[in-house]
Amino acid sequence: MRIAFVGCGAAGRALAVAWLRKGHAIGGIRARATASAAVRAIGAGVPGGPLDDADVVVFATPDDAIASAAAANRLAPRQVALHLSGAHPSTVLAPTGARTASLHPLCAFADLEAALAALPRAFCFVEGEAVDVAERLARDLTPHVARLDTRRKILYHAGAAIASNYTVTLLALARDLFVEAGVPAGVALEALVELVRGSLDNVSKVGIPKGLTGPVARGDVDLVKRHVAALDPATRAVYLALLEATIPIARAKGALTPAAETALNQVLGAG
Repeated sequence: MRIAFVGCGAAGRALAVAWLRKGHAIGGIRARATASAAVRAIGAGVPGGPLDDADVVVFATPDDAIASAAAANRLAPRQVALHLSGAHPSTVLAPTGARTASLHPLCAFADLEAALAALPRAFCFVEGEAVDVAERLARDLTPHVARLDTRRKILYHAGAAIASNYTVTLLALARDLFVEAGVPAGVALEALVELVRGSLDNVSKVGIPKGLTGPVARGDVDLVKRHVAALDPATRAVYLALLEATIPIARAKGALTPAAETALNQVLGAG
C-alpha cells in the first residue's frame, strides 16, 4: 500500500519506518514545520507531497488536532483515513469523505529506535469502518492485534491510563509511605519497582483473580484496619477506593470468607 501522512511526529515516524521495512511505500508527508525532518528520519516520503495518490492517509497529529486536520483534508471515498489516537473514535475523520479507521499501538514513542524495537512485542488495537485495512497494517507491526468497539473506545483509553499512568501515582504514594517509615527515597522506589514487577509476573502466569495476594486476598481484616488507621486522610481515601475495588477480586479468587468480606465492607463504611 501507499501511505501518506498528515502530521508526522514520533509515533508517525516510527510506524512509517516499520511499514517501509514491510514493503509499503511512503508518499506525501504534510506537517507544518517538520515534514522535511520526518522524511529524513524515515528515509522516504515527499515533504508537502500529495495525498490523493495514497491508499491510506495516516493522521498522525496530536489528539486535539485530528478533527481540524480531517476538516482541512478532503480525500476520495476509495481512500482510507486512519488516525493513531487511543482516545478518539475513527468517526472523527468522517469530514475527509474517506473510509475511516484508527490504529493505536499500546507503546511508548519517545525514541525512534526504542519504539521500533518495542513494536513487535506491543499490542495494537484497531476499529472503524475500514478496520480490515487497519488490521492489516497493524499486523505488519506486531502479531498482537485486537479490535475495539468504536462506540465504547474511551473505556479502553481509560483502562490504559489506569494501568500505565496511575501505576506511577500509586508508586509515588507507596514510596512516600516507605520514606515516612524511614526508608531512603531511592531505596524505597527501587524496592517497590521490584515488588510490582513480581506482581506483574505473577499475574502474567496465573491471571486475575489468582494473581491477587496480600491482606485483602487473605481476609486479614485487622491488618487492613491498622493500615486505614495509620494513613493521612488523602492517602486513606485512595486506599479505601482501592480496597472497595479489590474485594470483588478477592471474592472471585475464592479465599475470602463471607465473614471477612462483611468485615471489610464495614471498614469501608467506617472509613
